[in-house]
Amino acid sequence: MQSHAFASRNTIDDLSIISFYTDIAYELPPSILSCTVEKFQEVLTYASKLIELEESLKDDYTRNTLFAEYLKDIKQKHSQELISLEKQSVSDMNSGLKPLLDTISEMEKKNSRAISELKDEYENKINEIKKVSSRNESEKAERYQTESRQLTKRLSELEAQLQIASKSESVIRENCKESYEKIILTIEEKNREILSIKEKAISDREEKVKKQEQELQVKVQRQASSVLKGNDGEKYFKTIAKEKMNWDLIKTPTFSCDSSATINSLLTLFEIKNYSNSIPQGEVTKFLRDMKLHPEALFGVFVSLNTPIYGKNPNTPITIEWINGSQCVLYIQSCSDLDIDYVFSIIDQMNRITNVFNKLLPSDETESQEKALRSRIEQAKTYLDRAIQRGTKLVKKLMADKKQQIDTIETMSTFNVSELKSQNVELTTSIQILLSEYIEEPASDEIFSVAVEEQDNITITMPPPKVKKAPRKSK
Repeated sequence: MQSHAFASRNTIDDLSIISFYTDIAYELPPSILSCTVEKFQEVLTYASKLIELEESLKDDYTRNTLFAEYLKDIKQKHSQELISLEKQSVSDMNSGLKPLLDTISEMEKKNSRAISELKDEYENKINEIKKVSSRNESEKAERYQTESRQLTKRLSELEAQLQIASKSESVIRENCKESYEKIILTIEEKNREILSIKEKAISDREEKVKKQEQELQVKVQRQASSVLKGNDGEKYFKTIAKEKMNWDLIKTPTFSCDSSATINSLLTLFEIKNYSNSIPQGEVTKFLRDMKLHPEALFGVFVSLNTPIYGKNPNTPITIEWINGSQCVLYIQSCSDLDIDYVFSIIDQMNRITNVFNKLLPSDETESQEKALRSRIEQAKTYLDRAIQRGTKLVKKLMADKKQQIDTIETMSTFNVSELKSQNVELTTSIQILLSEYIEEPASDEIFSVAVEEQDNITITMPPPKVKKAPRKSK
């Protein structure tokens, strides 16, 4: 005797729990287990109709025809549901993707604009340095040309006096001696002025060196203490953040990290490390644990001022990591080697992106939509990292080009000044020869060193002038 399938029926709130008996070996189809209440009710209705029609179904042809029509209806209904779901998913995806693409395009425009402004600034500075250097060179050249013309004019006057007063050699000698003494006095005064300027410069350098030694000693003493060194690093970063971005980084007792601040209406945690070696993994884990304990802080910045961070690629100074579903952590390695304006620009942009991302995540969002958004963020993160690396390389190259241009201009200026002073020495020697006061030194092929200018410890050497002694006139 066959038993009935129905077991019991219980009511809970607006739903009923109906129990049926089955064989022990029977396994429910997966579609039955995953369908909704409405679908399951329709299946029970169709099953009841099949039971009622089972007695009238006598041959295979009728049974196959009935099931074929039933399957056809189910397929049509299923295809219609699939089309409607596909349209709905496409519209949801387009509406969620557009704000993220707009945010990424705006960030790329800001990065390109910041890089172009930085490049224009450095080019303007280099042009200003070139203009100042060329102006100084032209002024020095004009001054020495003026002195040369004056000396040439003086020589012509002396030659005219020698031709006019050739009959009185003693008078000529006295005039020449007086002129020579005046010139010597002028040269001595200039030499004394140069010596006083050099002595003043040396004393200023000594005072500067002493001051730097004292500062270095204080710095070494503070570097010996890890606590003082860390405090110095935190104070430096807080000062720069206040000057550049007007951010007030404060120490909050509820957080174990160094500082916190509210940036763009978003609570941000900061961890500043001033280590001499690589930052250990334990410090990073501690910061991540602090972020997890405080989910209200949606953005965190881990900064290493002088060294890389363990586990991070040193060739990528700035990296991003998303944790705990909605929190973003920005890692900055060797911050002192990077352009500080560029660093704070990246921090501000990532803070804004995190704020936009969390606003796009409503509380009733399904898990599938959250995974889709995360995959899009990971794709966008690759391009962001690439843009950060390119910007860092460009900044380093601009700094190196600037230093090279300054060195080239200083070298050219030093050479031009040395040539002008060498000409001054030769003109002075020619005046002494014309006045019959020059005494020729013993012939020597050795090269002697003439210090024409002391700038950055540079000494230019030149051979001695080969001048013959002027013949004396016989009375």
